[in-house]
Amino acid sequence: MSTTEIVIIGGGVMGTSIAWQLAQKGAKVTLLERDQLAAQASGATAGGVRQLGRDARELPLAIASIARWQTLEDELEADVEFRRGGQLLVTEDPALIPELEQRVADEQARGLSIRLVQGDDFHAIAKGFAPGIEAGITTDNDGQASGKRTTRAFGAAAERAGATIKTGVTVTGLVQSDGRVTGVETAEGTIAADLVILAAGAWSRRLAETIGVRLPLSTMGLQMMATGPAEPMLAQTVGALNRHLSLKQTPDGRFVIGGGWPGDFNLDTATSSSRMSSIRGSIEHASAVYPVLGALPLDRVWVGIEALCYDEVPIIGPVAGLDGLIIATGFSGHGFALSPIIGQLVSELIVDGAPSISLDAFALSRFDGLRENLEFPDHQAG
Repeated sequence: MSTTEIVIIGGGVMGTSIAWQLAQKGAKVTLLERDQLAAQASGATAGGVRQLGRDARELPLAIASIARWQTLEDELEADVEFRRGGQLLVTEDPALIPELEQRVADEQARGLSIRLVQGDDFHAIAKGFAPGIEAGITTDNDGQASGKRTTRAFGAAAERAGATIKTGVTVTGLVQSDGRVTGVETAEGTIAADLVILAAGAWSRRLAETIGVRLPLSTMGLQMMATGPAEPMLAQTVGALNRHLSLKQTPDGRFVIGGGWPGDFNLDTATSSSRMSSIRGSIEHASAVYPVLGALPLDRVWVGIEALCYDEVPIIGPVAGLDGLIIATGFSGHGFALSPIIGQLVSELIVDGAPSISLDAFALSRFDGLRENLEFPDHQAG
């Protein structure tokens, strides 16, 4: 049996960000990942860095995280393909413009820098959209980055700061004694720890159940697609009202297309596959908004396995009545942008005793009274 101060389960963007920022504070950290870093949801993400469309509980974290993204590449000494091109939510239906106006008013009241663009103002910043799309709302400070590059950069920075990262290590359960988590069981044996951080995404529910903790999580497979390269034409990361669409153009000219289209997956083997119906639907929705996509070759399709929380807001923090465990999971397909601030706040909670932004809204205890009476089935399981 080996011993470390802190074990982090999960080599995604959350686990690596937490490892980096804990190591910077002098903590002895070991991160365990069953595959390679960014092997699942963090490697499959569309990479949107957004404040737009956040749950009210997430918005303070999103705003704080945007500030971190501005200097993150310098801090990590790595190119993570961060670009601040803005987020743009468009509509094809002029009758929905009042809905956009109301969103702007609501988001501005919550502290978000956001504006409505129409007509000439819209076309000045938005190129290539289908005829009839004349309006949208935009947040200029938002942007995009690479999920794989960011996760691996967090991991490399964590190792430079003194953390230990072990890939190819499968955690099979948590270990507890007298009301305290004392370590983890792996295929290679037990690792004792003063603190365990569960950031294992879709596998978090199964691991928590090994010590009787029920997390209100289900699992979903999210399909993404990439086209062949084209000339640079789209700066923003785009969504559309009444469309299943997320769209961005990467620095190499490829368009990355998502929007919540389902794929199939198997948690036991950590494998996934796309669905032809989802490919067709995604192409239809995307090309209706951005017609050039209909003429580009489809280069790649992939599916990320993600944990969906019951209220689609993450669970972050300790478990009441159980010492030695911190949870950071259930990001429901939109956690990537929050990763810099999540790492910061969890490290502050552990080392400094309290985070600089309250995490109370993300406590597992918000589901007290629900967890024993609800089922959390996996979605689109294959």
